[in-house]
Amino acid sequence: MLENLFRPLMELIFPSNIYCMCCERPIDSKMPYSLCGHCVRIVQWVDGNSCSKCGKPLYNYGSDTCKDCSLSNREFKRGFTTVRYSRLERDIIHQFKYRDRSYYGEKLAELMYERILSEDIDADLILPVPMYKLKERRRGYNQAGLLARALARNLDKPYYPDLLIRNLDTRPMSSLGAEERKKNLEGAFSVDGDKAHIIKDKTILLVDDIFTTGSTVNACSEALRKFGAASVYVLTFAAGS
Repeated sequence: MLENLFRPLMELIFPSNIYCMCCERPIDSKMPYSLCGHCVRIVQWVDGNSCSKCGKPLYNYGSDTCKDCSLSNREFKRGFTTVRYSRLERDIIHQFKYRDRSYYGEKLAELMYERILSEDIDADLILPVPMYKLKERRRGYNQAGLLARALARNLDKPYYPDLLIRNLDTRPMSSLGAEERKKNLEGAFSVDGDKAHIIKDKTILLVDDIFTTGSTVNACSEALRKFGAASVYVLTFAAGS
């Protein structure tokens, strides 16, 4: 309630869309998504050739699934993403996560909202991929939580930030192989037992910022289905190798 009252006031005092998220040049405040006209054209939007399971961009036109999905048992029903995880998009996410640009969450969620509107998904509730609590306190926010909260508001769906729990401070996934990633995530996620009834027989939209191999969202989806979720869809801002 208080957030809804203060958001317009804070946007008036500290407008988040006077600089482009990509190049940081001043832009007309009427430009959508905080992107200048040039950067809107060079952002690599995901459309057309993408994995039929996870939504990641495909570079092999001879298959409709990516290598990771062809080699893995996916616990989620389908994944979707908005942009390719290339240099420009990586810079946006880096600013969002590590340079205290929490207000990017609202703008990125607008892009993700427009992406998911084109799909026939009627989710019952929206959850973020959780951060380990100590890491979240250090950063000051969970970037997936900011995206999921804004999406839930745009989609007019319930948002539960603490239903899915991260139990372990896992190692960074970027340097790990497939088997190491799987072992790294064993027991990493669970559902709050007092809230487990909320997801029983429900369709869930799980939100994160980046999708690479899908190991993290797969582990989250496995925990959700174990506690009775009917199906899990995944939506990320960026995806790539």
